[in-house]
Amino acid sequence: MSVMAGLRVLETASWVAGQYCGKLLADHGGDVLKVEPPEGDPTRRAGPFPGETPDPERSGLFLHLNAGKRSCVIDSTCDTDLEALRRMAASADVVIDDGLLAAAGIDYESLRSQNPALVLVSLSGFGDDGPYRDFRANDFAIYAASGWIAAMGRPDEPPVYPGRDYPFYIAALYAAFGTTIALYHARRSGRGQRVGVSALDAAISVDFYETTSHSFGVPLRQRHGSRISGVASSLQPCRDGWIALTVNVNSAWDAFCDVIGAPELATGPFATPQLRLANADALEARVREKLSTLAVADVVEACQARHVAVAPVATVADLLDSRQLRARDWWQRVAHPMAGPLQHPGPPFRLQKARWRIPGPAPLLGQDQDSLVTNGWSR
Repeated sequence: MSVMAGLRVLETASWVAGQYCGKLLADHGGDVLKVEPPEGDPTRRAGPFPGETPDPERSGLFLHLNAGKRSCVIDSTCDTDLEALRRMAASADVVIDDGLLAAAGIDYESLRSQNPALVLVSLSGFGDDGPYRDFRANDFAIYAASGWIAAMGRPDEPPVYPGRDYPFYIAALYAAFGTTIALYHARRSGRGQRVGVSALDAAISVDFYETTSHSFGVPLRQRHGSRISGVASSLQPCRDGWIALTVNVNSAWDAFCDVIGAPELATGPFATPQLRLANADALEARVREKLSTLAVADVVEACQARHVAVAPVATVADLLDSRQLRARDWWQRVAHPMAGPLQHPGPPFRLQKARWRIPGPAPLLGQDQDSLVTNGWSR
């Protein structure tokens, strides 16, 4: 049985965090109704697209974030549509929003007057108060404002963009967690509440090391490029790809040197972590010389057999063909009526006694319009 079967979620969110929050609830049985404008959700125009040909029904981002949801179209400039939106909110357990309600002049208290147990999940870039509340936000802006970019790159070069929308996905996870807490409270008290999630807050919350160091008066870590702590914690190239090393203690370093056929690199000027750090450039040159003749898989398997934390730097092709993910039946293949079959990422966590599944493909634009908006969202 799906643990959220019967949960009714109205999703008015138009950016990644709100939509991924909705997806997490849908994947565990929630009935998620996605509200889209007449031109369709912005992620329908984001791609990637098959053959690089834009098509609102074939956007990879939309197909991923909205698998298993339903879709209806609401024109926020139309009073009749807004009244339909209010009716649907009155029947919902959760509303996930990132600005549509405020833009349409709908406030939480008016919704809760009709539905006292309603939980409103409100997502924003910088928070709903403070001097930055109206700042525009995207992943680049949040990376910069949260301090992530300042820590990325080589020490002698400008900071670099980490890539991907991770701050928004972190915000989505917090939003889903906050939703479950608020629902638990609503079930006990009969009273819903607003769950506020800021992408900036979410991004900063997982980077405690630097703020704690600053509080303690400890020097902050400098940007380190592909070497975190000398060669012992670094990215290194092999014959056919890259590996990530974490071999700081002597026992791990000794084992790694044996694996690459260079036991001499654990002696003399490289005998201790301090010496290896002081002589990092010379050591890296000799390590790379040895690794250039070895295959990634051979190095990783030999190191792991000796309980040394070495891992391959996986490409997308590697992930799709991963023995580990295949053994766990992780990738999920879902067929879409217009985009065809697509591989979807599997569960970010598993519950022992509850079912997880992607309930179906992403909806076509407005495919549930008549059954939900015209005839009502009945229980």
